[in-house]
Amino acid sequence: MTGLQVAGVGTAATSAFVLGVTNFGLLQALWSAMLWLIFSASVVLRSMAAVASREEVRPPKVPDDELPNYTIVVALYREAYVVEDLIKAIDAFDYPKSKLDIKLVVEQRDVETLGRIVELRLPACYEVIVAPPGQPQTKPRALNIALSSARGDFVVVYDAEDAPSPDQLRLAASCFAAEKDLDCLQARLAIRNHGDSLLSKLFAIEYATLFDLINPGLCALNLPIPLGGSSNHFRVRSLVGVGAWDEWNVTEDADLGIRLARFGYRVRALDSDTWEEAPYELGNWFRQRVRWQKGWMQTLIVHSRRPIFFCRDLGLRRAVAATTLIIGAIFGCLFWPAFAAGTIWRALTVGQGVLSPWREMSDVFIYFLALSGVWTIVLPAMIAANLRRLKLTMGEIVLLPVYYILVSAATWTAMVDLALWPHYWAKTAHGRSQQRPSALVRQAQFST
Repeated sequence: MTGLQVAGVGTAATSAFVLGVTNFGLLQALWSAMLWLIFSASVVLRSMAAVASREEVRPPKVPDDELPNYTIVVALYREAYVVEDLIKAIDAFDYPKSKLDIKLVVEQRDVETLGRIVELRLPACYEVIVAPPGQPQTKPRALNIALSSARGDFVVVYDAEDAPSPDQLRLAASCFAAEKDLDCLQARLAIRNHGDSLLSKLFAIEYATLFDLINPGLCALNLPIPLGGSSNHFRVRSLVGVGAWDEWNVTEDADLGIRLARFGYRVRALDSDTWEEAPYELGNWFRQRVRWQKGWMQTLIVHSRRPIFFCRDLGLRRAVAATTLIIGAIFGCLFWPAFAAGTIWRALTVGQGVLSPWREMSDVFIYFLALSGVWTIVLPAMIAANLRRLKLTMGEIVLLPVYYILVSAATWTAMVDLALWPHYWAKTAHGRSQQRPSALVRQAQFST
């Protein structure tokens, strides 16, 4: 944080303390107004994105001899159990092998994963890069190390447990060829092990809502989007032009999505799936979510250092959308349980005591906002679940608020984590599901 940011936070905290002691009612009114503004903006943005979402038009295929060189980068750490499935998924790509530059980045201390890669005896299109010891020990640092030797015109990032559609590279290359001003493509991320537990099912619905509805809608509206941590396709010159990945941000994809928008680079949704494994155990899921929320906080700090430049880079409309996106992801998760509890309390105490005009007016607004918030969570979830053929029961719909209470708990934990271990990368364990990605690859090849 800059000195100005520290002073601003300190002034706000001091003012809140003084108001809490001298005039708690005024503090409550100001705090409520701020939360109303954040929640209202988030509801409007999600609604606009869900309505604007549309199916992407596929461009004509590029002939094999005209396809560009493509760099594939995968950062691996403690992934010995899933690396063979990853190789099968990469080998399944419908793309000339002579035009692939595949880089597997492994940390020097990860002897187990390195040993497993050696056992696989990979062909010449694979390059194993050993990342030397150094700080920070993060995925974006490994990606930057690989980028420095990329030989492709385009680069895509995958995670160790990914199973992309076999035609994804060819489709991305065709999109870039058809739209010369296109700088980045975000493929859809989908969950393959949604049947492992209720938690993985709700995670799958959350992903379907984000990648099948919200992100495509934001792209259609030409608004900034938070990239996923996988299946981002870039023009190498554009990625280098924005400074590549922030090695110190533990949610580097969200930061990069905002940075691409600030540089005026164009991002579009890609009509292709990459199947991922969701953490279906609470501990594994919680650690991942704490890291994600901590990264959103880091992104907020970085991009709010110079608010005037932020607005100048994006323009007013896109700056408001980006601010809503970032602040909504943090403050919405932090305070919506308290907001929901307050709304329920207001509903239960209607008619008890003397109501002021302010209370009556604010009640109407809060009820409307609460219903709108439920609508923008439940309805997109139902639509996205239907698109993914995920059978969504009434019990699971009722449990959606419980899932987001867990997200709220992870966000509060992330604040502590940010203060104590700001750049610690909490590793998500992969390969724990019984649903193997190799089965999806075979199925995709057969359907193709």
